[in-house]
Amino acid sequence: MRRSEEHGGRRRIYGLILVGSGTVLWSLAGLFVRAIDLGLWDLILWRSLFACLCLVAIAMARPAEAVRFDWRFCLAACFSAAAMFCYVAALTMTTVANVLIIYATLPFVTAALAFAVGREAASRRLLMASSLSMIGIVLVAGTSSGMSDIKGNILALAMTLSFGALLILTRRLRALNIVHVNAAGAALCAVAAFPFSSGQLPGYGALALIFMLALLTTALAFLLFLAGGRYVASSESALIALLDVVLGPLWVWLVFAEDPGKWAIAGGSIVMAAVVWYFWPSLRRPRS
Repeated sequence: MRRSEEHGGRRRIYGLILVGSGTVLWSLAGLFVRAIDLGLWDLILWRSLFACLCLVAIAMARPAEAVRFDWRFCLAACFSAAAMFCYVAALTMTTVANVLIIYATLPFVTAALAFAVGREAASRRLLMASSLSMIGIVLVAGTSSGMSDIKGNILALAMTLSFGALLILTRRLRALNIVHVNAAGAALCAVAAFPFSSGQLPGYGALALIFMLALLTTALAFLLFLAGGRYVASSESALIALLDVVLGPLWVWLVFAEDPGKWAIAGGSIVMAAVVWYFWPSLRRPRS
């Protein structure tokens, strides 16, 4: 019995390391976007192409059932493409902190969408945490300094809504392979961006950075997070993923001196407090 508990403890620690590593890689996205000197459409095009190739490589390394290209798969791929486009576009228009703070409301946005679509009941705790997080979002969005920030905040919200819709769809249709869906979404994003791009090949330095952006923050981070999620509770994974909200702005502040602003810090603190408070009871439940 004791040996079994020790084995389970080691597996949980292993899972926490994998989930934490995936989150750290995710948090580098804003840093790469700031470092890449390309127009928006060129950046989206090449990032989507490399992301598609990396995800296809993962799909080939992890054989699964044949892909069924029905309307449900296409709908999920469209949600994925929308989330990818809005994420990169938002990062180019507002601060990394603003984008990630709005994204941190994903659990509440997903719950609201689930209620609107399937009338899934929401607990009182969820409603209270959602209301508190909205106060933080109002602080972030309501104190935007310019039109670019406002557009970036709107795109960040659209990204969160798209990803929330994708989560609901993949949860209800468990036959959907999320790796295949995201690969198709990246391909759709590249096709949509191509007509608006410059049509020129970026320099080798920019291509290298875009490849690292796709490999580290899309493919490898995704793979680590999925693998680690098998050994830890979903609530623990969700809380660890909140490190992205802290680390993302930290990297761009250290490298590019991007100041998120006092209102973004205040709003972000409220949002994170709401999410941690919401998940806290599930963390304290005894594990079998």
